[in-house]
Amino acid sequence: MDTIQIKNSFKRVTHFLKEGGKLLENKIDNKIAISYYDYLRLLKNKEITMLEKLRFIYLLEQYLISKEKNFKAFNKEDIYNYFDECSKLSWSLSHKDRNKYDIKTFLNWTYQNNLTNISGDMVLPKIIWHRNTNIRTYYTKEEITRMLNVIDIRTKRGKEDYLILSLICYLGLRISDVVNLKLSNIDFNENKISIIQYKTDKSLTLPLIDKIKYPLLDYLKNVRPKCDLDYIFITNKEPYRQHIELKTYNHKVKNYLIKANVDINGRKHGFHSLRHSFSTLLLKENTSLYSISTILGHQDIKTTMTYLDIDTSKLKELALEVPNVK
Repeated sequence: MDTIQIKNSFKRVTHFLKEGGKLLENKIDNKIAISYYDYLRLLKNKEITMLEKLRFIYLLEQYLISKEKNFKAFNKEDIYNYFDECSKLSWSLSHKDRNKYDIKTFLNWTYQNNLTNISGDMVLPKIIWHRNTNIRTYYTKEEITRMLNVIDIRTKRGKEDYLILSLICYLGLRISDVVNLKLSNIDFNENKISIIQYKTDKSLTLPLIDKIKYPLLDYLKNVRPKCDLDYIFITNKEPYRQHIELKTYNHKVKNYLIKANVDINGRKHGFHSLRHSFSTLLLKENTSLYSISTILGHQDIKTTMTYLDIDTSKLKELALEVPNVK
């Protein structure tokens, strides 16, 4: 039996968030997890954020149960072994890092509240991350096209995957905004998409270009179940709900890139790499920095500069011309 019980983990945690009741198998573990959930709500965490955090806790408990242990009886080696098992999953690097960060935060909270004997800091020492050393990945326009072309849009799953990846590749949307996209966000008459960004809570309006419009219409007509939910991406079986699990399907990007014979060796291959590719391609086409910042939905143009690793010489090339004043 696999020690990391991925199957049904989203369903289990989602049911808990919607209906309440039991979350974890062990009675003591469950009490601790529910107390932590109350703490997250007190901090006003969004539901999708709590889903991710509680899912990692659920997976950790399932692993400990497989070793006949629980939150009151484990050691640092158990946590290291859990992370080692997680490293074998088809998660993106960022998702694996998020797992470590959320477990560390959870264990720090349990230790501070005298619920466990080991803190997150004892397991994972503080790591100082230097942003400028981060190696960013982007794929060329030709590689992106090849990736999209290998998706079998004759199937329902292929139609869904093609639409999701197109929204990121052609509009630069974050995967969180793709998953939260609603029918009410789409204006087919004006050919525009208007959303409130999940990460920033700021409004963003983008053109509904043909490369998005037609895959969207195809998906709505031939794939999406008919129901009253406003979310575009919903589960395909009743009871229908928002398909928030799509947010973690980074492996789809990897699989399609490999299928398209795109070299991913040493390159990141998740949703964010496609968003970064979109912005980098705009930069290479001499789109103004201000325009790129607006399209990406950044609140500060300095964020865009860091995001694209822009130096001052490139900034001068992209600066908007200031007319002479007579």
